[in-house]
Amino acid sequence: MTKRFEKIDPTALLGQEPTGIDLEIGFGQSSFVVEHAQRNPSRLVIGVEVRKQAVAHVQDIATKSGAKNILLVYGNGSLCLQDMFHDAALDTIFIFHPDPWVKRRHHKRRLINPAFIELCLQKLKPGGKIHLSTDVQELWQEIEATLAGFNQALTPVNDDPFWATEYTTRWDDFSKRQQRKTFWATFRKR
Repeated sequence: MTKRFEKIDPTALLGQEPTGIDLEIGFGQSSFVVEHAQRNPSRLVIGVEVRKQAVAHVQDIATKSGAKNILLVYGNGSLCLQDMFHDAALDTIFIFHPDPWVKRRHHKRRLINPAFIELCLQKLKPGGKIHLSTDVQELWQEIEATLAGFNQALTPVNDDPFWATEYTTRWDDFSKRQQRKTFWATFRKR
């Protein structure tokens, strides 16, 4: 049976009304979600990851950081997005280096697809942003083609300062060491 999620009460989780709600889907072993929570203590920062060991590892980092505005959950990112949040509740969705599922027969498992983008649009507030990155060129081309189908609902944000000031992930460091180009973009919901 697939794990489902309960709707969250952001005020109860944070102990006050948050100034915003941010979700990272698939944080893996990266501590970005913790660092983002530390930089933004008045925001509720949620991370979802499909690997239990990664959740336990990053939860340990979060606990040691002392951040009180973070919630890490184990499970499927699409189901988390669908179940946990009311419509138009999220300010930001972060998706960094999603699994490329390189084999053609596994492409159907890729996270970024039209149904998923529809769900993101449903859960984002007007003006909310999606930050995406990968170092797999074929996957990036597929992501761009998928997002091109949503040009009436999403606007590319050129030169978003996020990429220069906040973006740090374990995978980005790995890509640099491997001399692989990282592709990234920000899209704003109209």
